[in-house]
Amino acid sequence: MRFSNDTYCIKIGSTIKDAMESIDKNLTGAALVVDEEKHVKGIITDGIIRRAILKGNRIEERIEDIYSKEFRYVNKFVSKKKVKELMLKYKIRQVPLLDEEGKLLDLYFLDDIISYEQKDNYVFILAGGLGTRLRPLTENTPKPMLKVGEKPILQRIIEQFKEYGFKNFIISLNYKGEIIEEYFKDGKEFDVNIEYVRETKKLGTAGSIKLAEEKLNKPFIVINGDILTGIDFDAFLNHHINNEFHITVGARNYEMKVPYGVMVTDELLIKSLEEKPVYNFYINSGVYVLSEKVVQYIPKDKNYNMTDLIEDVISDNGRSGVYQITEYWSDIGQMEDFKKANEDVKKFF
Repeated sequence: MRFSNDTYCIKIGSTIKDAMESIDKNLTGAALVVDEEKHVKGIITDGIIRRAILKGNRIEERIEDIYSKEFRYVNKFVSKKKVKELMLKYKIRQVPLLDEEGKLLDLYFLDDIISYEQKDNYVFILAGGLGTRLRPLTENTPKPMLKVGEKPILQRIIEQFKEYGFKNFIISLNYKGEIIEEYFKDGKEFDVNIEYVRETKKLGTAGSIKLAEEKLNKPFIVINGDILTGIDFDAFLNHHINNEFHITVGARNYEMKVPYGVMVTDELLIKSLEEKPVYNFYINSGVYVLSEKVVQYIPKDKNYNMTDLIEDVISDNGRSGVYQITEYWSDIGQMEDFKKANEDVKKFF
């Protein structure tokens, strides 16, 4: 957590005076009411306290009968853009992030997400794939231009980055790239700067980056053009820089549930039994931060993938790190993914 529980939270058994002291310290006009296990039970605001005192309550009395059990909160899948919209709509300065059991994971503060500094760092978008698994939808339309909700996937990606202060984009084109270029042009209509590189043959998931080498003079983000995610791109970039990584991979936790009892053996001896175990893995999310120096590993005019780049950096004793994505993420690679993304976009974006 990026905050002190003692500053922003009070326990159910606290007094009105305790609540007043907490609100005075945190300067947000409210405090969350939590139980011993940090389940959020409600909220108490300076307005609630003021009305209670006017009704005759004393500050030594407990808050049980006055705090509000109705409050706004979000889960980990909701994007920061949606959180900001929620705060502005209801004029609130903090929103708790809760897990499935109602436990407090984090707090969003309006001052932190209302705006971000403009960045010169490039965003390199891979938009040249054929989208064969989404045919017939992609027979006449490149996959990044398929609409999720009322906007093409690629437009959503660009607008999300713009929310975090990114303004410079390079889009790698191949299959039906003229449709993408005609739609976005130089980006002025979207209040960003867009440039293009064009593959004349398949260069893999990293090969086309070499085509923009001269422009990439500081850390930059690479993202597949079919990714829908609520990731905090500002935090992602800062994580890369602060850890001095050469390449940072956005990692998504993937659970694999074995529907059987699993035996742990030593040759012919059974050492233990695990009933329907769950195994967790990090999977590659198709979102990366690259330091400008790693572009030198990418060969010219050859098929070269991100996996090749990661391996080359590691073999050269470079620093390859991960950034765990806890927000919403979807790789729109197949028809069922596309349908689900269209259902999810209203809820999370």
